[in-house]
Amino acid sequence: MGATNCPETPRQKMIQMMYLVYTAMLALNVSANILDAFVVVDDTLVTSTNIAANQNANDYQWFVGQKTILGAKVDEAYGKAQILKKESNAMVKYIEKMRNDLIFTVDGDSLVEKEVEGKKVKTIKSVGDIVKKDNFDIPTDYMINKGNAKKLKEEIKKYKANVLKLAKKEDQKRLEEAMGLNVDATYLSNDKEKQDWETHNFDHIIAAASATLLNKMIGEVKNAESVMLNYLKASISADDFKFDNVSGRSIPKSQMVFSGDSYEADIIVAAYDSKSTPEVYYKMGADTLTEEGLAGATKLEGENGLVKLKIGTGGTGEQKYAGLIKIMDPNGQPKYYGFRDKYTVLTPSATIAADKMNVLYAGIANPVSVSGPVSPDKLSVSFPGCNASSQGGGKFNVSVPASLIGKTVTATVAAKVGESTKTMGSTTFRVKRVPDPRAVLGANIRGGKRAKAEILANPVIRATMGDDFVYDLKWSVNSYRVILVVKGMEEPAIVCQGGALSEKAKAAIQKASANTVIYFSDIKVSSEAGSRTLDEFSVRVR
Repeated sequence: MGATNCPETPRQKMIQMMYLVYTAMLALNVSANILDAFVVVDDTLVTSTNIAANQNANDYQWFVGQKTILGAKVDEAYGKAQILKKESNAMVKYIEKMRNDLIFTVDGDSLVEKEVEGKKVKTIKSVGDIVKKDNFDIPTDYMINKGNAKKLKEEIKKYKANVLKLAKKEDQKRLEEAMGLNVDATYLSNDKEKQDWETHNFDHIIAAASATLLNKMIGEVKNAESVMLNYLKASISADDFKFDNVSGRSIPKSQMVFSGDSYEADIIVAAYDSKSTPEVYYKMGADTLTEEGLAGATKLEGENGLVKLKIGTGGTGEQKYAGLIKIMDPNGQPKYYGFRDKYTVLTPSATIAADKMNVLYAGIANPVSVSGPVSPDKLSVSFPGCNASSQGGGKFNVSVPASLIGKTVTATVAAKVGESTKTMGSTTFRVKRVPDPRAVLGANIRGGKRAKAEILANPVIRATMGDDFVYDLKWSVNSYRVILVVKGMEEPAIVCQGGALSEKAKAAIQKASANTVIYFSDIKVSSEAGSRTLDEFSVRVR
């Protein structure tokens, strides 16, 4: 399909007007006011280019949407749009690099420090930031003597040739004129002598003008890209009915529905015409629906090419339906396209189980698992008065404050299904205080007669939970006292810091005679459950 004409846009006219102003400025002495004018022109060009870049980005997104809707029909145009995007981005980057290199050559540095959102960052200099704006010797040497202007000219010609290949031959000449970026024209100097593009634009041109001109070329690339995008967009028609594959499609909001709710779905024709008014027929329990079976089907009216389907859930379990979409072709004849789908109706339910036991302990993280008839990432759980943090996969850590000890907590699970949230169930937990750990010497020494060698071979007090406490709760021994009772006489207490016996305590035990009783008392321990003082225990030297 041929493209529509590409008239000059107001933005293009503005750019051309600014360029004429810029050219006129070159004929004048370079005063401070003229240098300031270049700054204004350059800033305006950057703004205009950004607007064009945003519009082009929207056009590329439009192609993504058309590919989603129309499928293979737009593959060719979509593929060409991606090539255009790649070529245009490469051309812009080439000019940007040349502009930055030019500024670096002029000033010895292409970066400037500016404050952005309260932070100082290094950015590429704008024309206003160039120190030697009025210098023309260095830009001339860089662009003309070193051949960079000629290289730029060849890159522009290559870019135009590559993107014009995306168009039909009969459209290429018209598009080439609309694209601009004409580097093969003949130019005249003030003395009416012929000049090539490189000399006319960059010979004895001040740095501010050269940088501005390069920004103008970036804008022209974006304009050329826009011209080609409009051409490619015009190759996709949304008004005819010439599809190579048309199918009915049911798009459910969710295929899992809870009893008492409604099943909802959008019914569309892929590559549909928004100006048509389709009719939709469906029948519950059917695998297919034919034209002959329409008499017993439910009819739905639609508008703007879209029909909303809403079915009461009825009983639980899997439900299925089939239908037909009726639209009129360009010749006014009815066409039918079939669709079918199924969904599951569930009764709200959920399972909440403590990973360790049937209670929650205050002061520690209680691991809890939550499951239901939907994926774990759609489940949420509420423990009133507590802090429940998700660990992923339906796992939660629940922290319960000490104020709830002796009370109950009712946990409620909800599931996110489609656009709604449904309560799945609840469970009540008892809240208990974490029991005190048991203090032992060494591996498991607590009471009885022990040889001094055995006692000294286990010189550490440990605090351990009972076998009926299955949480992995670690206790640290902070301090305790060791008291030796020799022949009924109590010796002064020896204070030990941490779990290990102090050297003084070891020496006292080493000297102890048979039947000496050793008491371990005032045992202070701590964990995430808090601080505790444990019961004392004793051993007798054998």
